[in-house]
Amino acid sequence: MSEIHHCRQCGTCCRKGGPALHVQDGHLLTEGVLQLQDLVTFRAGELVRDTYKNVVVPLPDEIVKIAAPAGSRPDDWTCRFLMEDNRCFIHEKSPAECKALFCDDPKALLGMHGKERLDRKAILELLRAPQWLIDAVEAHEARCNYAALTELVSHLEEDEAARKALVEVVEYDRAFRELVAEKGKVSKDMLDFLFGRPLMYTVIMFGIDARANADGSITLVQTTKATLKR
Repeated sequence: MSEIHHCRQCGTCCRKGGPALHVQDGHLLTEGVLQLQDLVTFRAGELVRDTYKNVVVPLPDEIVKIAAPAGSRPDDWTCRFLMEDNRCFIHEKSPAECKALFCDDPKALLGMHGKERLDRKAILELLRAPQWLIDAVEAHEARCNYAALTELVSHLEEDEAARKALVEVVEYDRAFRELVAEKGKVSKDMLDFLFGRPLMYTVIMFGIDARANADGSITLVQTTKATLKR
């Protein structure tokens, strides 16, 4: 007889981050249990901490996860559906990873790693989003992908053109989000799902601090070396 797992309802798992979504979670989106504003995308190439190996690695493929509560600190990844009493607000309809997870025996969850995940395009198609929105996601990814950013960063110290190009990409990311929100009448709460986390925040993974200036321009400060400004 298999061992019965009993959750202690300590909330530790939920405070380490929301679950990634898989194909079997599609019904949670079509039924409205999960809204796009509840999600955040970690894009391919973005540096993240592998909690099982305790190392920072670039993602081979994008992951769509349940986001932290609105207004959370950048280092707080608590699932937004965790309530104060450590219960889950959507427990009866929680995603597949939540059902598989048991703190003392993570084999079932580890077995799902990288398998049949939902990405942004699949989710938008599942929800029958307008084609222009799918095209916008693809256009943003083509201009702001992490592979290109990583290449630029590798030349920052000796190449002025690379420094200028990096500032332009960060500015493009910010302007693109504002344009889609304004012209497309898209809720700003959905932008982290559509385009991943803003580059203004994520370039810190390259050792760069992005600062918005009063005139609307952006200054990039390389935390160990020179100041990068256009």
